Amino acid sequence: MTDTPLDLSALVDSTPGLTPEARERLAARLQTLIESEHVDQIESRRTRRFGTWTHRAVVIAVAAAVVVVFFVPLPRVSLFTTLIAPAKVTTPTTAPTKGLPVVDLSATPAGWVPVAYGDVQVSVPATFWVYDQDACSNFQTPGTVYVDPLYEQDCASQPPVRSPQITGVFIRPVQDVPRSFTNGHSAILNGLRVYPLHLKGVLGYYAPAFGIEVTADGPLARSVVNTLTHSPRAVALSSRPAPRVPLSWRSVTFAGLSFSVPSPESPPESPHLSRPVPSDWTINQTQSTPGLGGVCRAPGVAFVSAIVTLATDAQPYPIYYCPFIRPAPEQPENGVQVDSGLRTEPMLTLSFSRHCLNLHSLTACPATSPAYSILVLKVTVPGRSKPVYVSIGLAGNGMLARTILYSLRAA
Repeated sequence: MTDTPLDLSALVDSTPGLTPEARERLAARLQTLIESEHVDQIESRRTRRFGTWTHRAVVIAVAAAVVVVFFVPLPRVSLFTTLIAPAKVTTPTTAPTKGLPVVDLSATPAGWVPVAYGDVQVSVPATFWVYDQDACSNFQTPGTVYVDPLYEQDCASQPPVRSPQITGVFIRPVQDVPRSFTNGHSAILNGLRVYPLHLKGVLGYYAPAFGIEVTADGPLARSVVNTLTHSPRAVALSSRPAPRVPLSWRSVTFAGLSFSVPSPESPPESPHLSRPVPSDWTINQTQSTPGLGGVCRAPGVAFVSAIVTLATDAQPYPIYYCPFIRPAPEQPENGVQVDSGLRTEPMLTLSFSRHCLNLHSLTACPATSPAYSILVLKVTVPGRSKPVYVSIGLAGNGMLARTILYSLRAA
């Protein structure tokens, strides 16, 4: 074993693409590197005798890399960039369970409000008239949404008055759509598979998985129908695995049921208030049968705030005097309402599905009508002679409502 410096001139001479000047510069740099390494090896020989050839191998490898990186042309590849560029780091985010329908929240423009019907929804300006079922009535400015409209003899005796400046939107269930109306070509719109409808003067989509079509005409027709996406109801009632209840939630027990809801946040203290302002998810107990949603605006459409209402239904439903209020779209809210007695609310007729859910020894049958932004379930509780009605608000992406639903169990 000798301490003769390494001669890398052969490596320099065999490197392609180098000019004589470049060869001289490279040879000088390599020689300096080798001599420096040689001195270091002599000084550390007594303590690291077995590391000499390892260091020489490293020097040769580094020198070869320098030659390749800086002097050998590599077409379409930036090796230098590859060597120094940091790897992309992605931060895990909370997402709905894999396989669930997705409510495309970005499909709702700023200032617009979702209008849900069954498993789909569209969004409209807050100034529209919505949930109007009388399709023979006159369209209102700036637009009207007819949800599952009722026709009376095709409006022959009193056809509705229309205006080119008014947008008319129809959301209705259909059994089938003629192939000539769709041309047989489907598309994915905001996560929902649809068939674009080809009708004269009308824009729309048909969602075959849910048997619902959305059509519109007027100045905002295209903008409205292009907001079509899944509704929170589709997420809440999906058959995918149940979500986990967050540890920060609290348990509520009433009428033989137990379920979980978010814990209310402590409101900030204020010297101007004698007592704290009630926050969301506070519990309200009552003996009267409460109304379902906005009683004087659009019953059964949406909750007005995220609270927990526990009703014994011992007293009849109070009949309110309601002045005429334009049926404007209501921003969906979360919330829970439990009715332990027979529902006596006269303003709604509930129809329930035959396809029920089995939730921890409970049987929960979802209502098919109304099917807006409140999910109503008729729950059979072991040991009780009459059902308990549980209503859950459907807002956002539907995951909160789904978590509440699957937390239901017998107390």
